[in-house]
Amino acid sequence: MMFWITAVLLILYGVLLLRYRSGWKQGVSLKAVATLIPQTKFSIIIVARNESESIKACLDSISRLRYPEALFETLVVDDHSEDDTATLAALYPKVQLIQLSEHVKEPIVSYKKKGIALAIEQSNGEYIVTTDADCVVPSDWLRVLDQAIQQEHPAWISGPVVLEEKSNFLNRFEALDFMMLQGVTGGAVRLGMHAMSNGANLCYRKSAYEAVGGFENIDRIAGGDDILLMEKMNVRFPKEIFYAQSTDAIVTTRGSENIHSFLQQRIRWASKGKHYKDFRIRLVALLVYGVNVLLAAYWLAGFFNTGYWLIAATGTLLKATVELSLLIPVARFFKKTYLLRDFLWFQPIHIFYTVAAGFLGLVTHYQWKGRSVR
Repeated sequence: MMFWITAVLLILYGVLLLRYRSGWKQGVSLKAVATLIPQTKFSIIIVARNESESIKACLDSISRLRYPEALFETLVVDDHSEDDTATLAALYPKVQLIQLSEHVKEPIVSYKKKGIALAIEQSNGEYIVTTDADCVVPSDWLRVLDQAIQQEHPAWISGPVVLEEKSNFLNRFEALDFMMLQGVTGGAVRLGMHAMSNGANLCYRKSAYEAVGGFENIDRIAGGDDILLMEKMNVRFPKEIFYAQSTDAIVTTRGSENIHSFLQQRIRWASKGKHYKDFRIRLVALLVYGVNVLLAAYWLAGFFNTGYWLIAATGTLLKATVELSLLIPVARFFKKTYLLRDFLWFQPIHIFYTVAAGFLGLVTHYQWKGRSVR
């Protein structure tokens, strides 16, 4: 019985991945057009906590944006930093610095959502753009977003994100995992399948944010300033969700420093799962988790009966094959096909990490930016 359940789930998983691949391949590749006159006014919002090592590179990249200065502003919200984050941000005369500590006197659940909401209240842009303090943005970032807005008039834009290069085991593993998520994001958004996004590269119409009540009803959830807000947007503006599939819009973010920080991040991501309201993404999460749980069970059962290892290896190979069908075009887009040579032997590790992170995300707390979050 377990064998047939595994077979059915693998088939469904294969169909799902091929759907994502189809969506990704249908994506329109945008390029910054120098002759297009910029029209959109943006407010770039960054909520930073203890980011003194990275915020300078982030703000430097924003200062190099090839976009009219009159059409964008940058707001940095310092979230109770215990280092020089605020001091460094204040060195940039065109950055508006907001101290979250002046507005939040008692402990709250989601400091980042509160910070974004405060910045939006003080913003002047027609569109809100968010990124993280450990990110570097490309010089044509806003030009691509402006082009998408002029052509598509979206309420919400999800953009591509890639990990900073490091030549170590963890970075290669994380980069492959991250690229797969980017492929899922692009494919899902393009086909209107379900919400998927990353807060390191988001853009949404301020009036749309206000129309859905901002973070109301999700402000008591620690994470989800990206995907949970996108769910609300997707309900109200289902035809106005867009993915900016452009190499000129790729935001680069720092990878995890060690295995512990990597797992804490993935547990944080997994913890959002219980808050999803869209049954489609719940089904997807259940399917993905079910496939990995069953394959992990077969690998473990092989220690008692080696025959199970044949089933585990076959199932893992089938899983890897359909994942590669999506990952190859995504890796080409990010110009990181060289990472694919590690993909197959990373598979067993990926299976067990997915099971562990998914389980822990539902039952335990995680550490993030020096805070313990449930």
